[in-house]
Amino acid sequence: MLRRICAIGLVLTVILAAVPALAQEPPQQARLEGVSVSTATTQPSTQPVIVVTTTQAPPESLYQQLLNTQLGEIMQGKRALTWSDIRQPAFWFDTIKNLVVTILAFIPRFIGTMVFLFVFWLLYRAIRKMALSSMKKGEVDSSIRDLLGAMIKWAVMGFGIVIACNQLGIPIVAMLTGVSIIGLAVGFAAQETLANFIAGIVIFLDKPFKVGDWIEVDGTFGQVKRVTFRSTRILTLDGEYHVVPNTQMLSTKFSNHSTNPINRVNIPIGISYRSSIDKAREVLLGLTRNDDRLVQNPPPEVVVSSLGPSSVDLLLRFWIADESIERRIGYEYIERAKKALDAAGIEIPFPHLQLFIEQTPALAALARNGNAAPAQAVN
Repeated sequence: MLRRICAIGLVLTVILAAVPALAQEPPQQARLEGVSVSTATTQPSTQPVIVVTTTQAPPESLYQQLLNTQLGEIMQGKRALTWSDIRQPAFWFDTIKNLVVTILAFIPRFIGTMVFLFVFWLLYRAIRKMALSSMKKGEVDSSIRDLLGAMIKWAVMGFGIVIACNQLGIPIVAMLTGVSIIGLAVGFAAQETLANFIAGIVIFLDKPFKVGDWIEVDGTFGQVKRVTFRSTRILTLDGEYHVVPNTQMLSTKFSNHSTNPINRVNIPIGISYRSSIDKAREVLLGLTRNDDRLVQNPPPEVVVSSLGPSSVDLLLRFWIADESIERRIGYEYIERAKKALDAAGIEIPFPHLQLFIEQTPALAALARNGNAAPAQAVN
C-alpha cells in the first residue's frame, strides 16, 4: 500500500513539472505587443544593426477582447458615438460583426480549456480509484477514505482549474495570493486542529493500531472503534466511548494487545511463609486444566515473584488467544484461586501489626490491685 501511495506521489510530481510547459501558448501565437527595438553600431562606417526582441504577452480574457472591439471603445469613452453613426446601417453591421468574430475566435481556446479540464478529471478518477482500493484492502476507516478522496480531488482538479483559468486569461494568481494569506491566518488560529490532522496522517501511514484492536492508553483499556484525522475513538469495557486526540495517541505510551496473536495474563497471589510453595503451585495449576480459553503452548506456570513483608508473592501466569477477555478472565481466576487455596488449607496472609507493651510500675500496681492483668503482647 505504501508503494502505491509513493507511485501516486511520483505521478503528481511529474504532472506538476509538465503542466506549466503545456500551459504556455504556442510560439506561433506570440504577440508582438512587447516588441523592443534597439540600434547598435560597432564602427562609425558600418550600418546600424537593429535588434528586435519579442516578449510573449499573457493570453487575454474574453472580457478584455470585447473591450478592444468598436462597441467596447464606445463604452469606455475612447470613441464618441455620433448621431450619424446611429443612422448608418454599416456602423451596426460592423459592430455586430466585431462582436461575433471576437466570440467565435475565443471558442477554440474555450474548447481546448474544457478538454484540458476533462483530462485532469480522468487523471483524478484514476488516482482516486488506486488510492481508495489500497486503503480498502488495508481496512482503513471509511471517514479517512472519504477525506483522502476529497483531498485528492481538490489537489488534482484545483491544479487543473488554476491552469485553465490562466489559459482563459483570468487573473488567478492574485486570487490565489489572497486565499493563501487567508489560509495562513486560519492555520495560526487552528494549530491544534492541524496538529491532530497531521498526527492522523502519521497514524494512517505508520499503523501502530487499527480499527478493532484492543489497546491500553493512560490506564484506559478498550477496543478501537474509529480512527479519524482528528481523534481516535475507544470503547471501554464499561461501555464508555473515549475520544482521544491523535496528538496524544502519538505522544503517550500505549500498549496494543492485538498485535501479537497471544497475550499473557498474570494473577498475583500471596501465601504465608508457613505454607508450602509446591503445594500452592499444584493447586493453582490445577485450576488451568481443561480450560479451552487458555493456550497450552506455552503452558501455564506458577513462579515466585518476590518475598514480601508478610507473604510469599506468587504469580499464576497463562496465555490467551482472545485479548478481549483478558480483564474478565483475570478477575475470574483471582476468585477461583482464593477458593482453591482455602479448600487446600493454604493460608493467604493479610497485613497485620504486633504491639508489645513493656512492664512498668504503674501496670504492676494495677495488677496487684486486681484492676488489670499485665499483657506482654497484643496481636
